[in-house]
Amino acid sequence: MNNQAQDMETPPSLPPSAISILWATQTGRAKACARRTVRLLQSTILRHQQHHHDNNIHNNLQGLCAFDDVDFLSLGQSSLTQQQQQEQQQQQQQETILILFVSTTGDAEVPASLQNTWSRLLSKSLSVTHFKNVKFALFALGDRAYGPDAFCAAGRKLAARLAQLGAKPICHIGYGDDGSLNGGVFADLDVWLEKELFPVMRQRFEVAPEDVISALHDDNSREDEHSPFEVTVLQPSNGSNLDLRNGVGEWQKVQYRQHYCNYFTHRHPPSSYQYNDQMERMHEPNEHSNNSPLLGWVIVNRRITSKGWMQDTRHIRIHVMESMCSDQSSLSSSSPSSNTHTHTLPYQAGDVASILPSNPPSLVERFLTVLPTRIRTMADDILRIQYNPHRQSRTAANPSWPEVCTLRGLLTHCADIQSLPEREDLFALSAYCNLHHPEGLEQRDKLISLSETSGASLYGDYIIREKRNWVDLFYDFDSIRWKRDDNIYEEPDRALLTISHLLALLPSISPRHFSIASSPSFLNHQSSLSKHAIGFELELCVAVVEGTTPLGRSYSGCCSRYLASIVPDVADMDNGSDFVCLWIHPGSFSALPLTLAADTRQEDSGRNNYFETPVMCIGAGTGIAPLRSLLFEREHQILSNAKDSDLLTKNGNYSTTGDTDNILIFGCRTRTDDYYYGDEWESLTNSKRLRLIQAFSREQEHKLYVQRALKEADGGELIANHILDRRGAVYIAGGSKMARAVKDEIVAALGTRFDGGEKDAKKLLTKLKRVGLFSIEAWS
Repeated sequence: MNNQAQDMETPPSLPPSAISILWATQTGRAKACARRTVRLLQSTILRHQQHHHDNNIHNNLQGLCAFDDVDFLSLGQSSLTQQQQQEQQQQQQQETILILFVSTTGDAEVPASLQNTWSRLLSKSLSVTHFKNVKFALFALGDRAYGPDAFCAAGRKLAARLAQLGAKPICHIGYGDDGSLNGGVFADLDVWLEKELFPVMRQRFEVAPEDVISALHDDNSREDEHSPFEVTVLQPSNGSNLDLRNGVGEWQKVQYRQHYCNYFTHRHPPSSYQYNDQMERMHEPNEHSNNSPLLGWVIVNRRITSKGWMQDTRHIRIHVMESMCSDQSSLSSSSPSSNTHTHTLPYQAGDVASILPSNPPSLVERFLTVLPTRIRTMADDILRIQYNPHRQSRTAANPSWPEVCTLRGLLTHCADIQSLPEREDLFALSAYCNLHHPEGLEQRDKLISLSETSGASLYGDYIIREKRNWVDLFYDFDSIRWKRDDNIYEEPDRALLTISHLLALLPSISPRHFSIASSPSFLNHQSSLSKHAIGFELELCVAVVEGTTPLGRSYSGCCSRYLASIVPDVADMDNGSDFVCLWIHPGSFSALPLTLAADTRQEDSGRNNYFETPVMCIGAGTGIAPLRSLLFEREHQILSNAKDSDLLTKNGNYSTTGDTDNILIFGCRTRTDDYYYGDEWESLTNSKRLRLIQAFSREQEHKLYVQRALKEADGGELIANHILDRRGAVYIAGGSKMARAVKDEIVAALGTRFDGGEKDAKKLLTKLKRVGLFSIEAWS
């Protein structure tokens, strides 16, 4: 990866503490679990200890951040100097307790925010006593739909490695399943906290169970602590922000651009590529590169499902033009840098585009209408937002916002008001219910109930199944914005929701990840880049998330709806009102074999082989996106290396056997409705450079899925022949259930060839995965 040098710099160390809480998350759930644990620890065990024993006990709770944000190895005893160890002994803090929350992503991989730490933990130079002073509790998050081997794999691997390095668990590992009833991983978290972690913590701090219950009743609380955000008005508005209401991005204005750029830069995926001002991908970062998002212009936005079909799937082409923080004035006159090492291609086949969406102006306006008047009237004031890390807050969802912006701009570009509030958010919001409202007390108690273990079923019904977002929440709990009389002062017996508190509550919009559907070589060879001096193109295959809840409420996906709503306009690229912010980073398929076979030109080879390694791609639905990227990258290699047309047309009977270089097994519902890129696959098949096996699930009496089509191909011999006899690569993309079923079929087929059966088959797949010849990109 081009920014590896930067990522591998040693992050800051954590200060000595009794308890450090760290998370590794891909979608935010692990962080949400950490937030809940911190609040319960502080409000029960640690608060009780503070009142009765040690007034500084809260200072012993440190961390509260991602693994890669700190120097994790510094927590080990062997990394401390002799003086530091003596100081710890004098303070009777010889042991550190780590409470860890670890999600699993992809094919049993560690999430991005743990990758650097995990690489360092695997170092053979580490002593088996490195963490002898560390005790830990670990809650692993996953999805059982991925299968028993992949379920919570990242957490299990981390726990095993820590034990190898001398750390000792204080309780059993907790397992959170996305599919658990009434709250998913959060329902499992509460069980783990109650039965595993908290009994140990009560014993450590000598807190009786009845004292915990008493503390909970005393602290079901008003959350009236200080917000970590200080907000001042730099310039009052004249009551309007027409540009934002018309959809023009506030971040594009000169007075705001650098502040938004600084904020967006913190949202970048850890492994994202960096580019110079000429949009050349750099091998290593330097003073001309940064982690700010790239800016792209949508030039194609075409529906590729049939009209009237239940799923709206889009083929989107984006022309990437510049970096958000680049010097725009120099772009037209500058030339490619000659003293920097850059890649030939702007990205690799199989890479991922992370899109940063915005909220529609209409939704932002609706949200403003359900906020208290004192906040709503400041929507277009120019604000300065400063973060104070010394202010303790149990509710803060993130540590940063743009330093200078308007509230309307922040709600449009930064705050994820379309997300489903977490249970900790509901608890925090309960403090702001006005008890003078006719239903104020009832609303406060309901918010508290929704946040607790006993209310898991209620939370599942109210938030998850009905997909109520932040706008819905503020609308339903109207006592938060209610005043008895707008002409008198606010009631002093309740916490007032201010902009500062609102910013501590709201989550940031996280980038959404889409597998790139285009080959960088094939697409940019055929694109219209000659019209533009700088930039490159990429394509996405995006299924728009939309539907209705059991009670008939409409919902849609934040990013997919945002992309689908963009109207392409090549002629108006300089206007910039519909710029897309994105990053590009490696995906699961980073080792695509592209080496051409030595006997490619031999007319008597008996086969139409172009590559040393054949490739089998297996996918369903929008899982076709990365597979399309892989197949067309190999197609480009064939076309660009062919010296005469005969090379591309010899051995015309070849595409009906398993000897084909490129094999695609693709599943969808029907040929006429959702056969994504079907014309391209038919064309490649006709040109004898692709073997296509289709699985249209709804075109026969019994449903046909890709796993069955794979199992039955070539009389059941396709899998073993491809992997064992031809030493081929296999790439799988799509939903987690499909991916698991396909992998099971592969294991079963290979198992028939080994004396050790499926056990040996799994070992082989592990070896192939290590060298990039077997990869899965799956999602729930």
